[in-house]
Amino acid sequence: MHNERICVYTCITGEYDELQPVYQEDGVDYICFTNNKKLRSSQWRIMYIEDNDQLGNVLLARKVKILGHPILDKQYDISIWVDGTVQVRSAVKEFIELYCEMDRYNIACFKHSVRDCVYDEAVACIIGRKENKEKIVPLIEKLNKEKFPEHYGLIESGVLIRRHNNSLVRYTMKMWLEMLIQYVTRDQLSLPYCIKEKGLNVKWIEMNIYDNSYFCVKSHRKTKDIKDCRIVFGEGKSVFSCVYIDCELEISENGCKIIFSVPIDCENILINLGTHLGKILCDFNMSGAEAAEVTYSGVGILQYHIFDNEDMVIRISGKFYSGQNIECSFNFEQAEGLVDQEYIDAFVNRYYYDKRFLNNMINNMQQQLERMNQKTIKMEEECKLIKKELELYRELGVSPLFNKIRPLCEHQDLLTKILRKIILKRY
Repeated sequence: MHNERICVYTCITGEYDELQPVYQEDGVDYICFTNNKKLRSSQWRIMYIEDNDQLGNVLLARKVKILGHPILDKQYDISIWVDGTVQVRSAVKEFIELYCEMDRYNIACFKHSVRDCVYDEAVACIIGRKENKEKIVPLIEKLNKEKFPEHYGLIESGVLIRRHNNSLVRYTMKMWLEMLIQYVTRDQLSLPYCIKEKGLNVKWIEMNIYDNSYFCVKSHRKTKDIKDCRIVFGEGKSVFSCVYIDCELEISENGCKIIFSVPIDCENILINLGTHLGKILCDFNMSGAEAAEVTYSGVGILQYHIFDNEDMVIRISGKFYSGQNIECSFNFEQAEGLVDQEYIDAFVNRYYYDKRFLNNMINNMQQQLERMNQKTIKMEEECKLIKKELELYRELGVSPLFNKIRPLCEHQDLLTKILRKIILKRY
């Protein structure tokens, strides 16, 4: 790999992300493709691109992410894609050498830190307001029709390591982009299908993408003002059974209010308020129904709940009925006046990455436990077979060694006769 030409590249369209600082390494180039003429950097080589196909900012960035750029094809052997939220923290050549096995594989991907199934990810995208059900359902219907398996694998697409000039990689990436344009722009949902269809052999990286010695993920530059929320009813175990409404927030000097009607009988209601780093939620009340339990995501401090880099989610359990009218009220504000806002932002940011790291550890431990349980079940089945075989020997009144030394019994010498007597001795 010493003579391989390597490029780390990213793409920032519009003003959604800031260009992240990058660890500079000899023999590696760093290119940022962008349509933002104001973007400047002393660490990245800026290359301006045009949206000739009128894809819009999101799909334009996805196109560069997936297909790369002619300059990559001509000048480099290995490319490392990093999302606009990803920081390169140390030597990527060492990372490739230790974790990617590019002498055996043409693509290396991080395993998803939480899920391993496209179908589960589709539900998470709906609950997390990443996409609407109507856009995801056609893709899932296609996967179901073609019997795409559950738990086939899921990537964290924030970092991709590829031999981009390999023909199979090219065909797979082309199919991936076509599916994004035809179905839904959440790229994690369609890549596993493309990998299976094209038979692309992937090196799965067993590492937490959110915080390791080579890469880390920062929050997006912009968060939306809180104007509405997504309310999910019931378990929502599949895309087809997921029932939700998008509800407007009534905001006044007295706080925030959500008024909605329950569409189905259920025992769980989830209210997703979106991502609002450092803001505080408190004084939550609900009328029109009796809640058995109310829990919150984020950082809980006394009666306050502070948002981190993930969505603020309120989970309510109880007995709810179709047509029931419910009103939820709460206060939602910046931390100013309670504690320094800059300190809160830094604290919550650190908490977010610690939480991601711990969640990843827990998930890995659960997977190890599952593997151990499977081994235990297999051992129990083997023990049952051995026990059954021993019972058969007991019924015959012979030792379990009988079959192993049976050929000796055909001989009539003194030693064989003695062995035969021992073997045939009753218990």
